[in-house]
Amino acid sequence: MKTANAVAVLVFGLWLGLSVETFGQTEAKPAVSPNYEPIKMQAGTWDAAITFFDNDGKPSGTAKGAQTNVLLSNGHWVINDLNVGGPTPFQGHGVWGWDPVVKQYVDTWVDIHDGAVRTDYGFWNAEEHTMYWNALQPDGNGHMVGVRMTEKYDGKHRTLDFYGVALQSGRVYKQAQMIFTKRP
Repeated sequence: MKTANAVAVLVFGLWLGLSVETFGQTEAKPAVSPNYEPIKMQAGTWDAAITFFDNDGKPSGTAKGAQTNVLLSNGHWVINDLNVGGPTPFQGHGVWGWDPVVKQYVDTWVDIHDGAVRTDYGFWNAEEHTMYWNALQPDGNGHMVGVRMTEKYDGKHRTLDFYGVALQSGRVYKQAQMIFTKRP
């Protein structure tokens, strides 16, 4: 019995030692790949001016809000928190970054108007300073509808355009535009 206990303590001790050593080796390291550049550009607090559009592409309303984006210490992921006031308050939360396994930008988003998590996949065009996103999202009626986003970076400003993709015709229509201004 003592031998079994001694073996168990030894195995646990070895596991604990390896776990601590392994943990130390997986600590966050600053990002160096160019894939992480657009993620770094989004860090900080941004004021948001939002314009909504009807199905014909005409402006149908506006709102103001703020987005706080926290870059994780390794520079691989950013956490987005968006809050909008006004007559129709809005709150959303996302995490996005470069996924080295799928070799693609991946974003997850939830907000108070969505019934499900939205997962976006994107690519970065460095020459245009633009991120392009594509997603399928449940519409609550058993269908997956297309969502596209384009985000243009221009120093202290970002412009994020949201587009819906009509289920039957495939027509792409603008739903909203968010113009972000970075706070000092």
